[in-house]
Amino acid sequence: MSKRQWDILDAATKIFAEKGYEGSRTSDIAKEANIAEGTIFRYFKTKKDLLIGLLMPLMIKFFKPLMFNSIEKIMNNEKNEPINVVLKNIMIDRMALVRKNKPLVKTIMIESIYHPELLEPLQKEIAPKLIPIIDKFFAENIELGNLRELDPRLITRSVMSLIAGFSVLNSLFPEVFTTEGDEKEMEKIVDILINGIGGGKK
Repeated sequence: MSKRQWDILDAATKIFAEKGYEGSRTSDIAKEANIAEGTIFRYFKTKKDLLIGLLMPLMIKFFKPLMFNSIEKIMNNEKNEPINVVLKNIMIDRMALVRKNKPLVKTIMIESIYHPELLEPLQKEIAPKLIPIIDKFFAENIELGNLRELDPRLITRSVMSLIAGFSVLNSLFPEVFTTEGDEKEMEKIVDILINGIGGGKK
């Protein structure tokens, strides 16, 4: 992909995130990219092609680091750390990645409701490779006695839901869900995950 195409996609990401897909015009995208509107159509025939084109930067900037880099690195480097420390560091790492790519993630998240084909690479390529890595991590910690004997996939789903929910709520309602910072907040979330919310009364 050429630099010009990347510039157009970066501009489209900003405009779609600000105005939504339906409310955006290619003239706005051209202005943001500092190019003539006709230049866009040399690379992307329609506005829909632009939206689908966002999948490439999403895969490269977001999900490849998510899959192959930091999660496995954290898991491998911190095998001797307590489970709560490892989980906290994974969650902090994920939140940093979401924030770094917030306009792109926001656009894909919202527009996938109306254009489900945007999720196909995630469903067909990413999830089948990522989820077993996380399952294995939890299975190993169950064997070590660090976690209860539960289905590792259930734990994976619960942790991913916590991260996704935290990200969405902080993006959509930042004035309501204020935090003390990622590290403090993730410590609390991991504590709830490991110890539950019960008061100990029977």
